[in-house]
Amino acid sequence: MKILLVNPSKADIYGAALSYYFPPFSLGYIGAVLDKAGHQVKIIDIDADRISKERFLKIIKGNYELVGFTATTPTFKEAEKLCRLVKEDTNAVTVLGGIHATIAPHECLQHEHIDFLVRGEGEVTILDLINAIQDKKDYQGVKGISYMKEGRVVHAPDRELIRDLDEIPFPARHLFNQQKYNYPDALLTPILPIITSRGCPHDCSYCCTKLLFSRKVRFRSPKNVVDEIEQLIEKYRAKEIHIIDDNYTCNRKRVFEIRDELKKRRIRLKFAFPNCLRADQVDKEILKCLKDMGVYQVGFAVESGNQDVLNNAKRGLTLEQIEKAYSLAKEIGLETLGNFIFGLPGETEETIKDTIKFTKELNPDIAKFHILKPFPGTEVFYQLRREGLMTEFDYSKYGINTRPVHRLPGLREDDLIKGQKRAYREFYLRPSKIIKLLLRIKSWQRAKLVIESGFSISKLLKYIIFPNNNK
Repeated sequence: MKILLVNPSKADIYGAALSYYFPPFSLGYIGAVLDKAGHQVKIIDIDADRISKERFLKIIKGNYELVGFTATTPTFKEAEKLCRLVKEDTNAVTVLGGIHATIAPHECLQHEHIDFLVRGEGEVTILDLINAIQDKKDYQGVKGISYMKEGRVVHAPDRELIRDLDEIPFPARHLFNQQKYNYPDALLTPILPIITSRGCPHDCSYCCTKLLFSRKVRFRSPKNVVDEIEQLIEKYRAKEIHIIDDNYTCNRKRVFEIRDELKKRRIRLKFAFPNCLRADQVDKEILKCLKDMGVYQVGFAVESGNQDVLNNAKRGLTLEQIEKAYSLAKEIGLETLGNFIFGLPGETEETIKDTIKFTKELNPDIAKFHILKPFPGTEVFYQLRREGLMTEFDYSKYGINTRPVHRLPGLREDDLIKGQKRAYREFYLRPSKIIKLLLRIKSWQRAKLVIESGFSISKLLKYIIFPNNNK
């Protein structure tokens, strides 16, 4: 079968600079499975490939029998528009997968130009669905899909999780335009990402990971992980790897085994964890092991500097654990990142001040302050909706740089924005921090990436002093 896989635009939602840091992994894995099964596959990324509506219309006229889309909640509207174009201009079957298809299948199927949804992990489901389409079988036997039949929504039973992740082929990176992807904060290029596990055992009230991959964590074997790293070196000349797992250090033994496998094969690269680690899953021995394998940068998801807010969010962390993780990382000589969220339940003007104060005490190299986006399917979404605190249900406005979509008792949307602006000002407008930002440009490659991404100290300060009002 001739198949087109599409990553819809997220430039308006996440910002042009963030829209193609990394290739869409979900399509890479689906593409690899389909390619291995003998199908003719093409992947396009609307932002990275700079595809206009006119060019998209030309592409879909290439006699594709199936066009598949991936979508997060904020990008669903973009994916739905593209599905409509496909159905208007071709006879192709349209399939939607990803987190939004998983958490809101009934809502997705209200759009008649979406033929099928693939819920949860899609690698096995998509093959079964294609076989059913080709053989003209009853779709009811395909687990993990949803579709319309005689005017009603049909949800097939959920598909079992893939037990052995080693059985999944490596992402079909040859189907991406690798040169289009550029993570700006790196030491060396080419920079390539890798995922070594799926699932999350924790119960954070605002997170969607467990909704897609469940709370059962499955790990790729150390050999399989390092096999892929070798491929990235030999085929794509990788010099830096970004590990974007949610729980890389959850399995302590495997952390050491991957390090040892890299040493055994005499592989020396730079590694970083831009997705952040959990502070309670590291200690001095683990952090030393990471540095020994080539890690130079770790991030920690802090979220709040107030213990009650952390407890409300079911983080299962203490401020003391977070402080210790940062202290150890700095002692070992690792760069540190920090992610913070304003607007979690229980947030007040005082707890925002607590977070700003805590951030300055932790003093990571880079701090990112976000405003909560309560995605449907999460506990916090239903809590805020139940309490009448949701103010926006247009999911295309749920991006990182869009206005808040909720308020809290005593805090309006504008109060959250003011808190975010204040945090950036107080953290970065310190002489010592500005000097450190300049000093951390440790290589020509990092300087080049910073310039190419449009990032500079002057632009950072301009954003901090004159923010874009989160429009």
